[in-house]
Amino acid sequence: MPGKRPPTGRENPFRISGTVGGPYFTDREDEITRIVRALGEPGAKLLVAGARRTGKTSTLERAVEAMTVAGGAACMADLSTASTPVDMANRILTAALRVVKRGWATALVDRLALLKMSLTMKPDPVSGGMAVSLDMSVRDADAKTQEASLAQVLDLLDELAGKRKMTLGLVLDEFQEIARFGEHAEWRLRGVLQRHQHLSYVVAGSHLSLIDAMQGKGRAFYKLFERCPFGPIAPDHMAAWIDARMRAVGLAPQDAGARCVAMAGARTRDIVRLARKGVDRAEDTPRIDGTAVDAAFREILEEDADSTQRWWSGLTVAQQNVLRAVAGASTGLTARVTQQQYGLRASTTTTVQALVAEEVLQKTSHGSGYMFDDPFVRGWVVLHALPDLGIVEPATFIASPTSEYGALGSAPPKRLPLDRST
Repeated sequence: MPGKRPPTGRENPFRISGTVGGPYFTDREDEITRIVRALGEPGAKLLVAGARRTGKTSTLERAVEAMTVAGGAACMADLSTASTPVDMANRILTAALRVVKRGWATALVDRLALLKMSLTMKPDPVSGGMAVSLDMSVRDADAKTQEASLAQVLDLLDELAGKRKMTLGLVLDEFQEIARFGEHAEWRLRGVLQRHQHLSYVVAGSHLSLIDAMQGKGRAFYKLFERCPFGPIAPDHMAAWIDARMRAVGLAPQDAGARCVAMAGARTRDIVRLARKGVDRAEDTPRIDGTAVDAAFREILEEDADSTQRWWSGLTVAQQNVLRAVAGASTGLTARVTQQQYGLRASTTTTVQALVAEEVLQKTSHGSGYMFDDPFVRGWVVLHALPDLGIVEPATFIASPTSEYGALGSAPPKRLPLDRST
């Protein structure tokens, strides 16, 4: 079992907690350039849509930093935890007041008071200025009043930016959370965004199916945004960067980067997590190869085992059987041999759709199969759930590489021979 190892004095060159920058961040120059351009353009509306764990939030932060260094004004509000439109308004107020001159706080308070909106003010420990927020009582108001409050906050920011003859760039991360409040909230937000000439908007989201639905014909955001797709980093670049970071701390990688990409798939955080674990395990070893990466992969499965087991126990039998089939079958889910071996029933299509909606599975880039959203969950299913059917394979087993990788439009990464040992 995984255990504590003596410290080696080697700093791990990979980080997975929070957002990253500097040497822990790679690629994304094109995306940053496009985001910065939008942030400086009055009235711009750009949508950055990318799957979870691809480094989207870190990229957005780097773009805001670049805009600030260039002398512009931009801020970022994370809407992922907002329970009400008022929560969104408060997030935006806090973010904006941290990047503009202190006079804005007074002006905002005066204007919001004229609108008879109850406010709370207190020192902001981050900016050193004042934090202004809508009073907690506003959260208990009806939906129409709350949506109006969010609109009024954005209107006032646009008004103040206009008076100061400047453009304020707003990055709204996980903006698709507005859908929680109903389509009327989406239409209200569309109207607000359309009339602003001194704010620029970069909205971002990771729930791709929901974002596509919100942009569908007849929905509020239809053709409102320019779209900046946020796909995976090229496998060759990612593998080379991992090897270079390992060499920087005295390790000699032997195709370790390529093996990390092959095992972890297209999501940046998954790849970096595997590389980080490989370095942690290296101790005083001068080199790291594919075998070491495979051992790191298995150790991550053990670290996650308790939470994965609890999640698995909450699934239906039909869902469990589908996941076993995706992990272990070399033929498609509709093939008779797969249906017989894995106990799939007529309701398989509905079950798969539910697993996709819950982001447990995703369609492959070529659209003819399905793959796990999380490679470590896939490994756990191979190691712990396939034996229920008498199928014993190592955690690194990949039944059908062409259906497991290449998601999100990327080319399948180079694959090394799989470790068949347990």
